[in-house]
Amino acid sequence: MSLLLILLYRRSVRLAPWLVGLMLVIDVIALNSVIAIYGAASNPFNAVLLIPVVLAFTVLPLVYAGGVLLISAAAQGIQLLLLPLHYHVSGMEEHYYSMVISFVITSGLVSLVISYFRYQLTQREQAIRQLRERQLRDEQLLAIGTAAAQLAHEVATPAQSLRLLLEEAQEQQPSPAWLQPIVEQFSRIEEHLRSWRRIADDVREQRMSVYFAGNICQTLQHIISLNRPEANVVWEQQSLKSQAKVYADATLVPALSSIVMNGCDAANGESTPVLVTIATNLKEFNLTIKNNKKTMDEEQLAWLGTRVSASEKGFGVGAVVSNATIEKFGGSVSWQLQGEHIVTKVILPLAESDE
Repeated sequence: MSLLLILLYRRSVRLAPWLVGLMLVIDVIALNSVIAIYGAASNPFNAVLLIPVVLAFTVLPLVYAGGVLLISAAAQGIQLLLLPLHYHVSGMEEHYYSMVISFVITSGLVSLVISYFRYQLTQREQAIRQLRERQLRDEQLLAIGTAAAQLAHEVATPAQSLRLLLEEAQEQQPSPAWLQPIVEQFSRIEEHLRSWRRIADDVREQRMSVYFAGNICQTLQHIISLNRPEANVVWEQQSLKSQAKVYADATLVPALSSIVMNGCDAANGESTPVLVTIATNLKEFNLTIKNNKKTMDEEQLAWLGTRVSASEKGFGVGAVVSNATIEKFGGSVSWQLQGEHIVTKVILPLAESDE
């Protein structure tokens, strides 16, 4: 009866594991009691005791299922003690002992097989879940990329018109004092647009290049000094081989610089500097950013870089794009808490040396 209830409840209501385990134990005791009355270990129908074991390893956590298995095996051992009540001839004792041992071995094998298939099923479900999350992220990145391309296209025409106006203003004599700072800042905007076009062309044509670790370090320092001049950043190099090579396209440096700038933004207003460590070993390029954690917790760090989600300072788009870019080159990005700090670790595989 309890087995039928379990099957029915599993279709509609998720019962607590302890309750399901209790019902299976009751089944084990009830079935063993019936078999004890009708022949004990000599009863050929004792194979029915495998049903609770199979159900336990199908629907219960491993700890509860193991408990049901042990109780079932112990109940079979008790059946041997009841044999003298049914049979007074010792000629069949070895056969009955063999039946009990066979039951225990069969129960163990069935348990191992079911546990293995449950593990495989769990792994497959996790893989499917990760695939769905990756597809969702890719769809979001595609939408963001489409919007960025449209924005760059729409900005190009006003930028050209503004450049003509600035050139006309520069031709006036004397030129206003405020004009030169505007020209310099607008030149930076134009350079960013040209850089974006070059990166887009490289990605579209799948052009890959070799980036030396030493050049990556210098480029990151230059970008941070221009875009976050107020940030207190300490740069460290540990066992850095300047000639170590990373094989990637033009999106690598923007992705790395975005990760460093996110660390600078998170530590904005803090007296503690942002520590950026760059190192290489025989196979990997490592970039580590250490900054104060502020309001970030472990739950937020768990999904950071995997999906777009609203926050106080945006939607985490930069982290998502950077994470996807690093993964494209066979690397990984991870965020973790270490005391009062957030540590961001970027790992990229090094290209094989030509030597």
